[in-house]
Amino acid sequence: MVRLFLLTPLVLSVACAKGAEPIEPPLKDTDRAHWAFQKPLRPEIPRVKNSTWVKTPIDAFILAKLEAKGLTPTKPAERLTLLRRVTFDLTGLPPTPDEIDAFINDNRPDAYERLVDRLLASPHYGERWAQHWLDVVRYAESNGYEGDAERPYAWRYRDYVVRSFNDDKPFDRFLTEQIAGDELAAGKEPRANTDLLIAAGFHRCGPMHAVGGNVDPEETRNEVLTEMVQGIGSAFLGLTMNCARCHDHKFDPISQADYYRLEAFFASTRTKDVDFSLSEERSAHQLKLIGTMARLAPIKAKVAALDAPYQVKVRELKKSRLDPQYLEVLDLKKRTPEQDKLYKDAQTLLKVTWDETLAAMTPADRERRAVLRAEQHAVEAELPIPPSMAWSVFDDGKPPPTHILKRGEVKKKGEIVPPDFPRVVRAGEIKKEGRLTRKDLAAWLTSPDHPLTARVFVNRLWQHHFARGLVGTPNDFGTRGERPTHPELLDFLARELIDNGWKVKPLHRFMVLSATYRQASQAKPNDIDPDNKLLWRMNRHRLEGETLRDAVLAASGSLNRELGGPMVRIPLEPEVYDLIFTEGEPDGLWPVTPDVRQHTRRSLYLFAKRNVRQPLLEAFDQPDRVTSCADRSVSIFAPQALILMNGPFTQTQSRALAAKLLTDHGDKPEALIPAAYRRCFGRTPT
Repeated sequence: MVRLFLLTPLVLSVACAKGAEPIEPPLKDTDRAHWAFQKPLRPEIPRVKNSTWVKTPIDAFILAKLEAKGLTPTKPAERLTLLRRVTFDLTGLPPTPDEIDAFINDNRPDAYERLVDRLLASPHYGERWAQHWLDVVRYAESNGYEGDAERPYAWRYRDYVVRSFNDDKPFDRFLTEQIAGDELAAGKEPRANTDLLIAAGFHRCGPMHAVGGNVDPEETRNEVLTEMVQGIGSAFLGLTMNCARCHDHKFDPISQADYYRLEAFFASTRTKDVDFSLSEERSAHQLKLIGTMARLAPIKAKVAALDAPYQVKVRELKKSRLDPQYLEVLDLKKRTPEQDKLYKDAQTLLKVTWDETLAAMTPADRERRAVLRAEQHAVEAELPIPPSMAWSVFDDGKPPPTHILKRGEVKKKGEIVPPDFPRVVRAGEIKKEGRLTRKDLAAWLTSPDHPLTARVFVNRLWQHHFARGLVGTPNDFGTRGERPTHPELLDFLARELIDNGWKVKPLHRFMVLSATYRQASQAKPNDIDPDNKLLWRMNRHRLEGETLRDAVLAASGSLNRELGGPMVRIPLEPEVYDLIFTEGEPDGLWPVTPDVRQHTRRSLYLFAKRNVRQPLLEAFDQPDRVTSCADRSVSIFAPQALILMNGPFTQTQSRALAAKLLTDHGDKPEALIPAAYRRCFGRTPT
């Protein structure tokens, strides 16, 4: 009996001989017909019955859908509600009492337009919208995984994003600098091209394994390339490209060869820490570093001298418990491979833990050691920040061949593919002799005909203003993603972005000036559109953890509004320390920033460590920074209320608010209560 098996396109694509053309599933007309793969065209603005409600063309698109369903928009929001809404949306901060009074008492017909322009010009606008972008690109200041080592220069990328939004850098330029900034700066003086080199740090935003031992460099390199492709797929294309790393995409018309063609753009991309400081800056830093280390050395020596006898004592105790087979190999000069393995195992068993050392010490020595360690940490806190360095990448000009990998395994290489674009998205294809580069990838993505880039980005803007994107799956515009609720409006906004030079601030203005945005959120529910996808009222949405913390600082009068700079470490709650830091000596692992004025900076500037999140921010759904987060989840559970009532941050800021109120108004309840309400909620109590 002979059994015949039909080879699927996936099997064929990895069964071919190396060097052959990959066999891919043929693209069908239905594949290309998917709405997200069509060039965005500017639609006509629909005519509506209630034309007096329309303030911007956005309203005509929204109202046309409402009228077709027999729905009417709800009433406009109250003036104070609108002020707080747009101020939080554009700056991530609440309006101050003075700003509230100024707007409420501004009777000019264009008072709201003036308010919007002021907020868009605020330096805090860049901070607010940088946070949204950093969620998407998985920005963090540590590597993640087991080691979670720090990235001391990563914060320069965060500041680059803030500057870009504040300067209203055109989005096509913003994209190009991140994808190919190092190529644009190639051959030029680094100090004159700092933003380009910093922007290319985009490719290093994702998590990264950094472990010692016998690690396969090919495996490590493959992980780096995977993270780079994931960054492009989620941030700019809005496609789940990574689903095609091990096999042809199950749902979208993206083959495994398409995935590796995109990966081939990064074949010669290598990580690099770029120094763009002057020699004088480097010399000054080195001198300060040497001086601080000289002060640190004798303190460390005293600690080591105090530890030595106890480490020996503990080691001997452990040695006495070793099996004979381990004892036999400890003092051998030469060892066989088998004996060498036993020796390494013995060394692991002999490792002295901090708990064992602590248990062996006398109470007096433990106290002496605690004093010395406190001195050590105080000096370590003075170690100078490195000179002008940036996490970046460069092209080494030696791209190895990119193979299709069977099941994504680096040792199972298939056909070789060159850099190229996914077949289903060929609009704006780049014609070029020779190998395509990352600059070509950026040019293709920013082509006016590209069907995805502008749509994906304007959908992100809409999502953060209206609590839900026109496409409800912001990182997935594929066939399994949600269809747009208002496809014509999405295309209209995409064309607005492209045709107006990719400027972002005018698009914000366009959205927040609309009557749709100005609606009240309170309205009677209806059965026609219970989820409010048609926007017959404004959606309510909760403040993110970072914005909540910043608002508390603003209300208490403690907020430090300084912009930019290195990451800030604020104290951790003891239980977080105990939970996270379980190995080695527990002190000194989270050196708090010594300048306490920095502790009340905006949450954007807090140390973004992947494996350790501030309890307040984690409780209010801060993402883990391992995968791209386009839309934060919103959970409701008891610890949120408890941390706001009893958490050390809340208690500290409550005392600061009380002191501020007593200073300003004295011990008079009739003055204190209204003042507290105005500072916290922007209104007087009912």
